[in-house]
Amino acid sequence: MRIVTWLLVAAGLALTAFGVVTVLGQAGSGAQPWSAELSDNFVFIKALPFVLGLGVAVGLLMARTYGAKVRSDGAIRRWSPGTVFGHAVLTVGFVLALPTGMWQYLGGILDVNLPIPIYLFYRVHYIGAAIVLFAVAAFMSYLWMTGDRSLLIARGQWGRHLLGLAYELPPRIRAPYAKLLRVDLRQPRPPTGQFTFYEKVVEFPSWSILLALITITGLIKAVRYLVPVPGLVLFLASTLHVAAMVGIVIKLLDHLRYTFPRWPLVGAITTTWVNERYARLRHPGWLQAAPGGSAPATRHGGSERSGSAATPVVGGSAT
Repeated sequence: MRIVTWLLVAAGLALTAFGVVTVLGQAGSGAQPWSAELSDNFVFIKALPFVLGLGVAVGLLMARTYGAKVRSDGAIRRWSPGTVFGHAVLTVGFVLALPTGMWQYLGGILDVNLPIPIYLFYRVHYIGAAIVLFAVAAFMSYLWMTGDRSLLIARGQWGRHLLGLAYELPPRIRAPYAKLLRVDLRQPRPPTGQFTFYEKVVEFPSWSILLALITITGLIKAVRYLVPVPGLVLFLASTLHVAAMVGIVIKLLDHLRYTFPRWPLVGAITTTWVNERYARLRHPGWLQAAPGGSAPATRHGGSERSGSAATPVVGGSAT
């Protein structure tokens, strides 16, 4: 199986390289009297199937790194190496796509021109978007192969997670939140598992929605030169695409606000590991469920159970 996975990745890489070189050759041949912006749009949309295919193949390879591990010093693996790789690729894509995409709209609104040709902003934006879509395809393939659902809230567990989230909120927000959602704060605080309640209730769902929104609307905008797109659909796609970009910027700031004070979690997304002391202090349910912990671990890929310290075992999923 490992040889087959590597062969698929190698074939995907070769086909992607061939496809991109072919598309770039067509664009640079001068056969079409297109502007630089339009030419880049065609290069992006033609190369996209190869990029997505390579992402799926790399996701299969990422899935090979999935699994629960505890080091001899007690450190626990929070993220798999595949997830760390995918997170880094996604970060690079955002760094390229977000500033250039925002400037395309802000420059027009503010009526400001930089001493840089506008087509270069589009070109870098397309490169960043391709990297983001590659990472999304890789994560989808990774999750499908591993069956990991540790960042999802299991059926019947919303009450427990809303209660846990209430205890993670600042005191001045906790009472209004509990009143609005009818959360009983007289109940004891449930133990935190591999992921905090904020990550599972707020972070992962919001990131999933924003990534899906910006992907779908971006593809609609990109294919408008290949297939007829009704004007209303294109207007809605453009509006929602900008809204998704703004939402991602806001969510990114919130993500940094949340993770930086929890520095061991920042370290975990680069090294995959969380030390035993931090896990015992901040994630007691996860430590108990880990191999060799004080409580029996649930089955690999399992879900949290109400009233119990058992949580999904480690191995890490997509961010």
